[in-house]
Amino acid sequence: MLSVIFAIIPIFLLIALGGALKRTNFPGDAFWPLADKMTYFIFFPALLVDNLSSARLGNLDPTGMLGALLAVILLQAALVYLLRPLAKVDGPGFTSLFQGAVRFNTFVGLGAVAALDGGAGITLFAIAISLAIPVLNVLCVLTLARYGAHGQSTSFKGQALFLIKNPLIIACLIGIAMNLTGLSLPRGIEPVFKMLGSMAAPMGLLTVGAGLQWEAARSGGRAVLLACALKLAIYPLMLFAAAKLWGLGPLETKVMVLWGAMPTASASYILARQMGGDAPLAAAIVTVSTILAFVTVPVFMLMAGV
Repeated sequence: MLSVIFAIIPIFLLIALGGALKRTNFPGDAFWPLADKMTYFIFFPALLVDNLSSARLGNLDPTGMLGALLAVILLQAALVYLLRPLAKVDGPGFTSLFQGAVRFNTFVGLGAVAALDGGAGITLFAIAISLAIPVLNVLCVLTLARYGAHGQSTSFKGQALFLIKNPLIIACLIGIAMNLTGLSLPRGIEPVFKMLGSMAAPMGLLTVGAGLQWEAARSGGRAVLLACALKLAIYPLMLFAAAKLWGLGPLETKVMVLWGAMPTASASYILARQMGGDAPLAAAIVTVSTILAFVTVPVFMLMAGV
């Protein structure tokens, strides 16, 4: 119990520090969008390329984990649609509920898996990212196109290009390709990727804290509670059950349960603004789920046998 708590505490302290820095206007409002951009386009891709290109899975076979993860993602999406009447929201509000219940925060996830497990865990998490990000983005875009304020005006070609250009997906594909072909980063370049990658988790967590919107959280209602219940309780339980059903090993089970216990991604707020969703509701779900994850992560990690 204590080992899990001590592994998780630094993660949420960094989130709290990011929130405190933002509230005191240090180093200034202009810093945080740039820091978020650097983390998304430079630091995390460097971490993923470095880790995946040099990963040695040994006896671990990620195919079972990926199959279980895909099945639960689709099941969770279907469950959100079935429970829509409970939220009592309009179309744009439902799109934010949907995103809040299915999306995961990559920054918090990688930070947590690095703290709890290190190399092999990061590798499996990164492989899962390469599957989940395209699937989740397609599901969210379809939902926004159907129920968002912009109706059917969304360009699916543009969204497909957006997915193809996703720096995390590109980094995963490069790292996996290098691993499969036996290539490695050049001797003088590898330390650069390691140094850049080492900045990913702390900077990402600081930007998560800076992005929390307390006013939006205070105005959240039934939809926020439903989204958080689905994301932070039902989702990890389904993933745990799927891991047992698929007969996955301890590490794969841990990664899957950790995945489910993560808070909602801040990208849901950005996508809601761009595609006619309920942006204030999305911000409220992100903020509340991030706070509640301080409880759900250690609880579900203990359940997974960490």
